[in-house]
Amino acid sequence: MTDATEQIEPPRRRALVSGASIAGPALGYWLTRHGWDVTLVERAAHVRGGGYPIDLRGTAVQVAKRMGIYDDVRRHQVGHRSTRILNQAGRRIATMDLSAELLNDAASGDVELPRGDLANVLYDLTRDSVDYVFNESVATITPHDDRVDVTFVSGRADSFDIVVGADGIHSTTRRLVFGPESDFIRHLGPIVAIWDMDEAGLAPCTGTMFNIPGCTAMHMRENKGPARGFVAFIVDDPGAVDLDDTKSAHRLARRAFDGHLVPVVRQLLDDLEHTDDLFYDTVSQIHIDSWHRGRVVLVGDSAYAPSFLSGQGTSIALIGAFVLASELVAAPDDPAGAFTAYEARIREFVERNQAIAVRKNTNAIPRDADALRKRNLKLWALPWLKRTGLVKLLDRGYKATPTSLSIEGYGLT
Repeated sequence: MTDATEQIEPPRRRALVSGASIAGPALGYWLTRHGWDVTLVERAAHVRGGGYPIDLRGTAVQVAKRMGIYDDVRRHQVGHRSTRILNQAGRRIATMDLSAELLNDAASGDVELPRGDLANVLYDLTRDSVDYVFNESVATITPHDDRVDVTFVSGRADSFDIVVGADGIHSTTRRLVFGPESDFIRHLGPIVAIWDMDEAGLAPCTGTMFNIPGCTAMHMRENKGPARGFVAFIVDDPGAVDLDDTKSAHRLARRAFDGHLVPVVRQLLDDLEHTDDLFYDTVSQIHIDSWHRGRVVLVGDSAYAPSFLSGQGTSIALIGAFVLASELVAAPDDPAGAFTAYEARIREFVERNQAIAVRKNTNAIPRDADALRKRNLKLWALPWLKRTGLVKLLDRGYKATPTSLSIEGYGLT
C-alpha cells in the first residue's frame, strides 16, 4: 500500500526520433535532460564524420552555449581560408575568406566547422542518455490519440508518446505521415556535387572559386582533412535528374561549363569523373503548411530545409530542436499544443532564412550575368568598403537574419 504522503512519479514520456545528424541529437539532449526517454534511430552504421563546412550563427550560437558545447564547437572551427575569386576569363579579382568577411560575425561568436565534427560533438554529448539504434529506420507509423505505433525495417515494433522526423530533406517520416516528397519540395534550380579529392596542389586553408552565370566551381582545403571539390549548376528540370546516377554529375557539369574550361574547372571535372564518394543532390527547400500531424512532428531539414544557399540550415536545425523541446517540456500532456506553439514561435524566422536562398544575387551562385557582375564588383571593392566603414552596405540579410529570433528569457536551460 502506498503511503498517502508519498509522491508518485509521473510516467516517463517516450519519444522516437528518426535521424542522427544535427536536429535529432540536439532534441534528444534537451528531452532526456528534462525527464524523457528518447530512442534515436539512424539508417547509417554510425554518425557521419567529416563533410563540408557549415556555420553556427546568431541565435544558434546562444543555443550551443546553453547546451554547454560552444567551446567544443570552437575547437573544431576551420582556419581562415584564403580563397581566390576568379572572373570568367580565369583571372583573379579578389582573395578573401568568404564566410568570415561576408557571412559570419566573429564579434557575435559565429563559428564555421565541418558538419560531421558538429554531429560528433552532439553524439558525444548524448550517447549515454539517448538510446541510439544504428542500421535502423522506420517502416510504418500508425498514429493514435494516445500514442504512435511504429514498426521498423528490422521487423521489431514499439509504441511512443511522440514521433519526431529529423531525417533530412528526403525524410522518410514525412513521406509516411504527410505525403510524397513531391508535395513539399521546391527546387531552386541548381544541382550540387561535393566530394573529397586529392590535395589538388592546395596549401591548407586555401581555395579557388570560379563562376559563370548560374554555375559555380570551387575547390578548397581546410586547416585539416582532405581537399574538397564543389560544383553547382542550374538545370532546366532538377526534379527529372536521376540523383542515384552519380555519373550523370560529371556529364551535366561538363555540359554546364562548356566553353569555360579554365584550369580550375578542368581539374575539378577530371577529378569528379573518377570519384566514387559523391554527395549529389538538388539545391532545394521544403515548404509545408504544418510541421505536425497528430503526435508526429518534423524538425530541421525534414520540415523546413532552407538549402545551403541560405547558409542557415544547420543553425535552424539546432534552434528548431531547442524550441520544440522547450514547448514539449512546458506542455508534456499536450503534444499537439506544444507542436502548435513550436511552429508559431519559429515559422517567421524560418521563412526569413529561406528567403535568403532564392535571391538572384547570392554570392555562391549568381543566377544571371548582371548578378554575377555585381557580385564580382562587390568582392573587388570589399577592401575599400571595409576601410571606409561602408561594408555594412553589403549585408543583404546574411548577418541580420540569423539573429532575428530572440531566445532571451525563453526556453530550457
